Amino acid sequence: MAGVVIEFPSNGGTANAYLAIPEKVKGAGVIVIQEWWGLVPHIKDVCDRFAAAGYVALAPDLYHGETTKSPNEAGKLMMALMRETSRS
Repeated sequence: MAGVVIEFPSNGGTANAYLAIPEKVKGAGVIVIQEWWGLVPHIKDVCDRFAAAGYVALAPDLYHGETTKSPNEAGKLMMALMRETSRS
């Protein structure tokens, strides 16, 4: 079963995440943290595999929809995230 992208309230705004829910829940939910490339298809696949095993899996989109394959760009996205969290 493929998951879906959801939107939820966060810090006075909204955020997105990929949510995969199994047909029958067997255990606790898991939070899947993206690699520095962003919320790429591999991370969504990890969530789907957890759901296939019976776990609710949620992967927050920390880069607000941006993804990359470039190490330089990934570093910039990570640094922007670090600046955002230091302002909160």
